[in-house]
Amino acid sequence: MQETKDTSTQDVHVSIKSNKRYFLRRKINPYIFISPFFILYAVFGLYPLIMGMVHATHLREDFVGFDNFRNVIQDQRFWTSIQNAFMYTMGSVFIILPIALIVALMLFKDRVDRFRGFLSTVIFTPVITSVIVAGIVFRFILGTHGGVLNTALMGLRITDSPIRFLADPRWAIPSLVIMGSWRFFGLNSIYFLAGLQGIPKELREAARIDGATPFQEFARITLPLLKPIMTFIVFFAITGSFGLFGEVFTLIGPGNTGARDSMLFPVLYLYIRMFRDGRMNEAAVIGFVVAVILLAITCIQRYLMREKE
Repeated sequence: MQETKDTSTQDVHVSIKSNKRYFLRRKINPYIFISPFFILYAVFGLYPLIMGMVHATHLREDFVGFDNFRNVIQDQRFWTSIQNAFMYTMGSVFIILPIALIVALMLFKDRVDRFRGFLSTVIFTPVITSVIVAGIVFRFILGTHGGVLNTALMGLRITDSPIRFLADPRWAIPSLVIMGSWRFFGLNSIYFLAGLQGIPKELREAARIDGATPFQEFARITLPLLKPIMTFIVFFAITGSFGLFGEVFTLIGPGNTGARDSMLFPVLYLYIRMFRDGRMNEAAVIGFVVAVILLAITCIQRYLMREKE
């Protein structure tokens, strides 16, 4: 009888332990599944952020506070890079995005419904093209002597002498916008096309029944309903403009910044200060200052879009 009680007690203890292990696994397993994200974030996000701040506030091994920030803010070349980024942003927003919207509207037509998938693939191809290949091709297209674009312009008698696209400071940003238009209008067109396909057909049909012209339909229905996707595209256009590096690096050569720094951008300047000049501390500061500028622009953009709603 005593043995039966002991066996029963042991079974109860085993059951309790099993339940404890079960509930413990239920609590721990979710954290195990999400741990890879936090590990990767700590290694590639948090650690570089902390080390960047350490480098930004030190010179060699001495703590210098905000002296490195003062040096960067007083650096005229840094503000030249910011100015170039703003100019390229204007080109992206007012040239590349309208082209992408026009292409998306053309793809959205019912008459191209059968070929929409093929055409979308074609216009998306430049996005997956290597930036190195794109830079080499556009260096040949925009070349002063024998360049495809100059040959065409002179053949059509639009200009009598070749335009120095990559050497004249006045043509530096337009040259990058030309390259950017080819590379990114396809991606933005796909974004716009997705937004257009999300607009209910009933709204367009109701507008047509009420006698709205195509322009009125676009201005009062299509464009307002594209606001969320347009906000997303503009945000990435701004961040992409400030992060421009590969296009300049391959178009005019490693370490070059164009005549009078006309193709100097923040990330390229960060690269120059760190790897060519050996000023890692100031390079870290440039990264932080650019991040603050982008944060301010994003907040302003969100505020303006909220005001319009």
